[in-house]
Amino acid sequence: MIVAGLLLYALASALFPFSTEPYDWIFVRAVQGAGAGLFFPAITALLSEVASSEERGHALGVYNIGLGLGLAVGPASGGILFDFYGLYTPFFVCVVFALLSVVLVVLFVEEPGERVIRRGRQPALREYERRQLLLAGLVIFFGIGVAAIMGALFSPYALALEHLKLSAGFIGIILSIMFMVFAVLQLGLTRLMQRLGELELALAGLLLCAGGLLILYQASSILELVLMSVLLGAGLGAVSLGTLTLATNVAGAGESEQERRGKVMGIYYTVFYAGLGGIPLVCGALSELFGARMLFLGYAALLLGVIGVVWRLGLSKGRFLGELA
Repeated sequence: MIVAGLLLYALASALFPFSTEPYDWIFVRAVQGAGAGLFFPAITALLSEVASSEERGHALGVYNIGLGLGLAVGPASGGILFDFYGLYTPFFVCVVFALLSVVLVVLFVEEPGERVIRRGRQPALREYERRQLLLAGLVIFFGIGVAAIMGALFSPYALALEHLKLSAGFIGIILSIMFMVFAVLQLGLTRLMQRLGELELALAGLLLCAGGLLILYQASSILELVLMSVLLGAGLGAVSLGTLTLATNVAGAGESEQERRGKVMGIYYTVFYAGLGGIPLVCGALSELFGARMLFLGYAALLLGVIGVVWRLGLSKGRFLGELA
């Protein structure tokens, strides 16, 4: 699944330069999404299978470091390649890296020991596992929306700050800082999660994201924009690590129930991509009515509301587990 997803991703990247019509772009993006939809759930399902419950937080932290570094390098390097070598070059570089990843997976990634795949109905999630997955889904849906609206709304908003005279390259650097912080803090966040718990870390991440958006709402200097990117990077790192660990704990709860791991991670990434794709559509339409600045304020308020809802559900989950014990 991982290899197939990477190959689809490479194919989509190779087709981008030859897409000249809007429907071509939609088709290519669909192929790219299909590739990501194959390898992301498969990677995290594999991690939940090979790592014990005690090691999962650390394993996912290392995974997020790689993910964050890639996201950090992307905006800056893509802009540089475009400026110096033309529009097509970033896409072809993406093809090379995707194919290189295929080679590395084939050479170094091994399936865990012998699998026993039982046919028939898959084992159902228990009540407390469904609650954990619900909480992870609620947080990641709105949390990943922060990253999504940064791409959709922040760039035109930052360019509109005429007194700052920001270039497209500098805007890319600000976004890269956000994902660099996301990656650098992962190991520290793993240790913090061991003290606080997965849900508490994820909610702290939402709070940091809300703070970053509030700064962005009234930002009038480059320093404020950089501070915003640091807060959002830390917040997104905490949200991702906390919710991924919650979901993988559910996926790996029954060591004899290997066949449900892909299903659990598929549910998680369905919610993940729903937030990543759906929230910018809604916020983009609302920004036409109210402006990007008001959208940042409104989304910060929404995150604070989500924190309250998830916290109450988390408390009820704690009482439920106490009664179960």
